[in-house]
Amino acid sequence: MIKFNSRDTYFKRPFGAVEVNREISFRILVSRRVCAFNVSIVFEGDKKYVFPLHFNAINGIYEEYSCTVKIDCEDLYFYRFEIIKTDGKALKIGKNNFSNPFDSSDAEPWKLTVYTDSFTGIKAYEGSNIYQIFPDRFCKSGAPDTPKHTNIKPWGEIPNHVRNADGTLDTSDFFGGNFKGIESKLGYLNSLGIDIIYLNPIFESSSNHRYDTGDYDKTDSLLGTVNDFKSLCESADKYGIKIILDGVFSHTGADSKYFNKFGNYPDIGAYQSQQSVYSSWYRFRIWPDDYECWWNVKILPNTNETDSSYLEYITGENGIARKWLRLGASGWRLDVADELPDEFIKKFRDAVKDEKKDALIIGEVWENAADKISYGKRRKYLHGNQLDSVMNYVFRNTVIDFIRNKSAYDFVESVLEICEDYPTPVLNTLMNFLGTHDTERIKTLLSSERLVCIAYAILAFLPGLPTVYYGDEAGMEGGKDPLNRLCYPWGKENTEMIAFFSEINRIRHGLNCLKEGRFLPLWEEYGFLIFARTDEDEKCVFAVNITDTPKILPDVFDKGTDLYSKKDYSPGDTINGNDFLIIVTQ
Repeated sequence: MIKFNSRDTYFKRPFGAVEVNREISFRILVSRRVCAFNVSIVFEGDKKYVFPLHFNAINGIYEEYSCTVKIDCEDLYFYRFEIIKTDGKALKIGKNNFSNPFDSSDAEPWKLTVYTDSFTGIKAYEGSNIYQIFPDRFCKSGAPDTPKHTNIKPWGEIPNHVRNADGTLDTSDFFGGNFKGIESKLGYLNSLGIDIIYLNPIFESSSNHRYDTGDYDKTDSLLGTVNDFKSLCESADKYGIKIILDGVFSHTGADSKYFNKFGNYPDIGAYQSQQSVYSSWYRFRIWPDDYECWWNVKILPNTNETDSSYLEYITGENGIARKWLRLGASGWRLDVADELPDEFIKKFRDAVKDEKKDALIIGEVWENAADKISYGKRRKYLHGNQLDSVMNYVFRNTVIDFIRNKSAYDFVESVLEICEDYPTPVLNTLMNFLGTHDTERIKTLLSSERLVCIAYAILAFLPGLPTVYYGDEAGMEGGKDPLNRLCYPWGKENTEMIAFFSEINRIRHGLNCLKEGRFLPLWEEYGFLIFARTDEDEKCVFAVNITDTPKILPDVFDKGTDLYSKKDYSPGDTINGNDFLIIVTQ
């Protein structure tokens, strides 16, 4: 009865999210049996827009209606079509579970992200490969020299992992990974094809994960000095590698100079006195022991992120955001972005971009960040004045689900939803990964080195920046935190896997279409998937078969050479089971 497909440029142009005031063309086909008298499109967001569609022509059994519109206010909009029939009855057209038009007031609307036209993204990061390092466990150089941390274990032992009866874990054990150790491995990371290093927290802390910050102004003494950090950044820059830091600003440690619950700092903390200069940084229900804390973890008191004093400390002219960029960092990953108010993220962005225009800001968001709701409020992370991009748990889950369940249709739908909802600058710098410090190791999940390699190959050719969690390329295994944070097995690496990851990253560096190229699905079959990344000058076709039997390549691409095996392939040739092809077509 109605034909419309938001992902088909015949019906909507351009594809996906748009800038403010950009022209958007819509076309809808309405069966002549409907007897349409008036057709319009309605957008609901911060503002409401109603635009009439105009009759164009008869198209077989359909009447064609179209319009070209502009949205002048950035927001996430939900839209549907409304049709008034000649008998006066109204139809409200949304979509069903297969994204097809559906006549029902309860039908789901389509989404349209409209972002500020000043949001152009950071071209220098497009096409890059990221490496995530948990600093205490990657590499150490020299003997630890710190009076603060005394429980230092031999490299390679198992960390504390048995939880107490209340679910807490002793995180006071360390292995001594440090800045000099990372610096000593920059040549290795360069050979792996790494362009960006994302470091988990580096600031002074009493725990090995350092998410309970003690002092934002200091590096943790076990990692090294500020000069050691500067040296790391300077040496990384010589390899063309950027350093991104983990910013944990929604909470501090109870054992911090700001809260100072245990009296380990000379400063008068908010826990010690209501006259402390830090008192307004926290929310006490009944001072001093009843205070808001992150997920009710008492050692992580929540900060009052909109407090003027706290905002100045973090985002001011001489604030933390700027300080570490001046010392050599090239960006920030914002921990638990859901916990950070819009006001804080905007001011943080202003400070970062004013200090270093090309600095990258990535937010930790586990769901679709375009329509994310936290604490009852729809977030505006991706509208161009908050985050540059996000950690992409959606693609991680999508790749793992495809490997396990083999549904190519579900894979394509999941990827297309993100491609449609996210602004192009966000897509091009998505932090894509198979595992992090918060998840089980990918090898543990898939129980196969071959499947890990295939999963990384798939990830590497999706929009965004593939990220290797330290040691995944070496075959490391591990369950939930903290067993996913073991020491890197120097001298015991899986060299074949390292060679594979290096080759995939090398191939990526040679393909410009992976920087901004559109994702284009070409073939969907149980366990067999083909998609392309294409721009105006280049087209790369990725085919993967995760079944145990060979598949015949369909006629959906021109012949070309597989960049991994260096063999030529044409439609009608065979792709082996549990294999993939990377073909640049002629």
